[in-house]
Amino acid sequence: MKDYSQDLQNRLKCVILRIGDIVIDKVGGHIGILILKTRHIDIIDDDIYVWEVKWINNVVSEFYNDNPASTILEEENLKLCIIVGTYEWHSVTGGTFEL
Repeated sequence: MKDYSQDLQNRLKCVILRIGDIVIDKVGGHIGILILKTRHIDIIDDDIYVWEVKWINNVVSEFYNDNPASTILEEENLKLCIIVGTYEWHSVTGGTFEL
């Protein structure tokens, strides 16, 4: 019997996110750039990492100014979204993730 949790862990390790990577929300069509990675200490999960994503299209900015909207996304959740296909990922090093 196949160990799906181990397979998922191996796939998560293949996604190495870097500043400047582009993510595309395939549901909403939004395009974002990974701007900043920050470490946070969490009581339950120990250390977690979060990414600031600047969305560069199809978004209404706060207060309707010309600055792109930004979002904070937890790294493991972002990787999982890439693996299941919710986000398309294009690395600055040329890497992508395809099943």
